[in-house]
Amino acid sequence: MPRGGIILKSTVSTEMLIGRIIQMNQIGIDRTPCAQVRCRMNEFNKYLKLYYQKSFDFWAIDSESKGNLGDVVLIKKLDAAKKPKADVSHLVDRVVFKYGNIVDPVTGKRVIRDQFDDEIELRKQLVEEVYEEPLEQDALLFEERRAIQRQKLEEKKTEVEEGK
Repeated sequence: MPRGGIILKSTVSTEMLIGRIIQMNQIGIDRTPCAQVRCRMNEFNKYLKLYYQKSFDFWAIDSESKGNLGDVVLIKKLDAAKKPKADVSHLVDRVVFKYGNIVDPVTGKRVIRDQFDDEIELRKQLVEEVYEEPLEQDALLFEERRAIQRQKLEEKKTEVEEGK
């Protein structure tokens, strides 16, 4: 094997990083709040010619208690004079995403799993109109209910196609 190793470290600077808070703690006599932030960086493998993710943990001062466990935060490097401890090398700048409240940054809409919240509500409304309303009529036979459901579904499809 060559002496230089097969993995090249990423040349990304650690001046500004984005990561997830994995632990909260307090340091010193004045109990300064700190957060352990896990940042992911890529390392290049020369032989496979692929980048692989590797996680690095950084301690950051969170003096304003901006973040909680699981939040995605932006951290900035501290000057050597401002470091309260040798392990603490960064400062929490701001919270990018709160844990559990996922909002698409482009549209500003709330996301549940892989769909927008308003799309889920629209789908529920359409199911009620097309499927459940004909079932409320007791006097109809099965085939008549299905015919009404198909008719309503076709009407909705034509409305959508005309709208586009």
